[in-house]
Amino acid sequence: MTDVEDKQENKEAKVLTDVSLINLSRAVKQGDLQLYMLLNIPTVEIIRLKFKNDEQQQTETGLSQKLLLYWKAMRNGAKEGELIRELEAALGDSGQQDIADIVSQRHQINQEIVPELFVSA
Repeated sequence: MTDVEDKQENKEAKVLTDVSLINLSRAVKQGDLQLYMLLNIPTVEIIRLKFKNDEQQQTETGLSQKLLLYWKAMRNGAKEGELIRELEAALGDSGQQDIADIVSQRHQINQEIVPELFVSA
């Protein structure tokens, strides 16, 4: 990896990496599209991805992954702090405050979201 790539990778908040968002997609409510509407993903895009997901007989987790990665790409250029606040607010407003708290905690310590965070004792 070059120095430029290292700097660019280090610039991105760990909770916003593709890996973190994919892990997050496994923890959010499946089949509930409210989160994505609260993230201001256009309704037509949510429906398009839902139909495509159903047509390809993929899981709801697959749809969640696509929608969270779409949101990240859609908001490319926005300040990271703003993105994290949006994500936390949307999670909280969609009844997933426990997951919003995990996102906040992981951001404070600049760590990625890992699947182990969502394993119940």
